[in-house]
Amino acid sequence: MSEFGAAFRFIFRDGQVPGVGPLPSLVHLTLGTLAVSGLGIGIAMVIAIPIGVGLGHIHRGSFVAINIGNLWRALPSLAVLAIAVAFLGIGLANVELALVVLATLILVLLLRVLFLGRRTLHAKMRAISERAAPLLEVRGTALLRSGQLASVARHTTNWLVAGLVALAFYVYTGFVLTRFVWTRPWGEALGRYLLNTLEHLGSSAVHAVPKLFTIAIIFGAARFLTGVAHTLFDAVAQRRITIPGIHPDTALPTRRIVNALLWMFAIIVSYPYVPGSDSAAFKGVSVFAGLLLTLGSAGMVGQAMSGLVLMYSRSFRVGQYVQAGAIQGTVVELGLLATRLRTPKNEVVTLPNSVVIGGAVTNYTLASEYGFPLFIYSSVTIGYNVPWRRVHELLIAAATGLDFVLKDPAPFVLQRGLDDSYVEYQVNASIDSARAAELQMLYARLHAAIQDSFGGGGIEIMSPRYLSVRDGNPSTVPPAGS
Repeated sequence: MSEFGAAFRFIFRDGQVPGVGPLPSLVHLTLGTLAVSGLGIGIAMVIAIPIGVGLGHIHRGSFVAINIGNLWRALPSLAVLAIAVAFLGIGLANVELALVVLATLILVLLLRVLFLGRRTLHAKMRAISERAAPLLEVRGTALLRSGQLASVARHTTNWLVAGLVALAFYVYTGFVLTRFVWTRPWGEALGRYLLNTLEHLGSSAVHAVPKLFTIAIIFGAARFLTGVAHTLFDAVAQRRITIPGIHPDTALPTRRIVNALLWMFAIIVSYPYVPGSDSAAFKGVSVFAGLLLTLGSAGMVGQAMSGLVLMYSRSFRVGQYVQAGAIQGTVVELGLLATRLRTPKNEVVTLPNSVVIGGAVTNYTLASEYGFPLFIYSSVTIGYNVPWRRVHELLIAAATGLDFVLKDPAPFVLQRGLDDSYVEYQVNASIDSARAAELQMLYARLHAAIQDSFGGGGIEIMSPRYLSVRDGNPSTVPPAGS
């Protein structure tokens, strides 16, 4: 209470204002306060009016500006509260209490800014995700839909805001505890812990810079070497240069293997320079990840080895028409793990490489690379009552009448078997192997031509099944020379 009374005695004592004469100190101080206030208002107008006009023009930042204004408007109230505390006789605790109230107001303002910013970020992230969703597509397959991308962004923003809120409460709690004698050790302990943590993180970041620079050099060198390998093996694949032992068909898989080895070597060399790699936790996680990779990749390694065998055996390549098992189609992808065929009905069939390599693969297109034609063939069974020479004539006539059948070598007929009731005839016709992808349509036209030829010759395509009692009936064998 004595400090409060001394303050009033100081205010109301007589004083001297230069050039004016004796005036009470209250008037003197009032005039000085008015002068300072007028100067402050002028400066505030010079600063605030352009900012207010700008914010009104862009329609942004009004929330922050209003809350900052409210904070400064609260300062007189804090002064009144400090005087009231002093009047009650608490002593210098009024200053500490005013600081606590000010810190609380700042905390409330900061929380309002964070939560408003979170809502604004959610709206912006949703708009950005809708625009970015089409960019996250690989061959027409969306890696992340716009809703999933927005959900990831929303959860990330929520966690970031939660971390900032926790940090704000931590700093606020430490500050408040240090304002009072009884709780000051706790507040100082909180402050020391935060400062020590930040110091440790900063020191670790500074010491990690040379290591990160070394890692950047290693990966930059690996990137350069993979670029050189990419250019070199692409030139081999395009037959612009020749490297002994590397076929153009195997240049691309060889490039993949070389690139994989280069990146593995870069990872192994850079591992000791990774910050924290010497810690027990990092080593434990590395061992656990290696164990999971070993157990989970056993089947994948087998598929990959099968893919490498297919690539280096050059059994087929993309664009060729093949048959793997019961599936016929054009090879659209020969990958490390699977092979994809597109059937004549545009059905894409995915075959694991272990399945492909475990069975026979027929390549219908490969004959053209060796200059050989491709033969199509079809079998019919005709009874013994029809002369075989007549059957040959009709089959050859059916094949030679087709425009896609080559004249050389000419069509020919094989007698594949002599059954009890019929003879199996097989007509063979050569076609351009480049038309292998049209095999099903070409076979359909060949079958139609055979039906027309036999229909015109008055012969039914059928296999007779009958019982005959040989009691002197004449033989069904046609006369010699017929």
